[in-house]
Amino acid sequence: MKIWIDFINTPQVSFWIPFIRTWEKENHELLLTCRDSGNTVALLRLNGLNFHVIGNKAGKGKWQKSTLFTQRLARLYTFIRKNKPDIAASQSSFYQPIVSRLLRIPCLYTNDNEHAKGNLFGFRYASKVVLPIAFKGADFLQKTNLQQKVAFYPSVKEAIYLSQQPDLLSVNGSVRDVIYFRPEPWSAQYYKGPLNFFDETLLKLSEEYKVVILPRDKNQVEHYNQPKFSRINVAEKPLALKEIVRNCRLFIGAGGSMTRELAVLGIPVISIYQEETLRVDNYLVEKGCLSIQPKVTYREIKAILDKKETTNDLSVLNEGTESYKMIQNLIVNLKQ
Repeated sequence: MKIWIDFINTPQVSFWIPFIRTWEKENHELLLTCRDSGNTVALLRLNGLNFHVIGNKAGKGKWQKSTLFTQRLARLYTFIRKNKPDIAASQSSFYQPIVSRLLRIPCLYTNDNEHAKGNLFGFRYASKVVLPIAFKGADFLQKTNLQQKVAFYPSVKEAIYLSQQPDLLSVNGSVRDVIYFRPEPWSAQYYKGPLNFFDETLLKLSEEYKVVILPRDKNQVEHYNQPKFSRINVAEKPLALKEIVRNCRLFIGAGGSMTRELAVLGIPVISIYQEETLRVDNYLVEKGCLSIQPKVTYREIKAILDKKETTNDLSVLNEGTESYKMIQNLIVNLKQ
């Protein structure tokens, strides 16, 4: 069977890798397409995958985003029509459900951000929609005709692929002395919050601790390579999650998958996301895995660093295995 996966952003690579490795063992043919956005291409190469780059990042402003969206949609349609996959699946690709519907390809769509405008396309045009359990009972789901094609998986999406990497739990660093920081998603259409709001706190932290920035794109690399940030290290290329887990004393993230990854794996995590809290993040707070403090101060961070014990609940990670098997079965059975 020929399975088409479309990647439009960096976190989607990690999500699909365990599925791809399973399909490779089962001798399924893989058709991988991607948008050159963030670190997507670099991560696909890092994992030794064959893929086709179709389009680049979404751009800025409504007019540019709309134009680039339409252009990529047309290019993707032409490419997929020639390559003829049997089924399609994506984690937040807003293009794939449209192309799949036009070409009558069974398509599974999943997303864990209720504010993503592209859900309009995914919910409407996908054959099957799979959402995290945190979405169950949401009002917006009652207003769309999803009842016949929606399914809910336990845990959060990060637990799905991390549950397939048991070696991460056994990582032991000699000294966990690094504060990792993941900036806010500057170019994401769903993010309207302030930019660079945490810079002064980072500068203060760097006077006493080792701080490493995990940038989302080249613009953030350039920003944190300014002379005033000379005491802060900037990861010019994506770091392996294992390396981060081994050295991480505290992770501070302005939203996104990486913040939830570290929380699921038992690392002390503070989310400083400035927009409305996502349902999946609230789910992790309830599980005791995540602390949400948009206005956290240097003094409060220092107090957290002085604490040695954590209260993380690994049941979220354990539920990821169940979710993985569920989604795997739903995808391979799309043809039926």
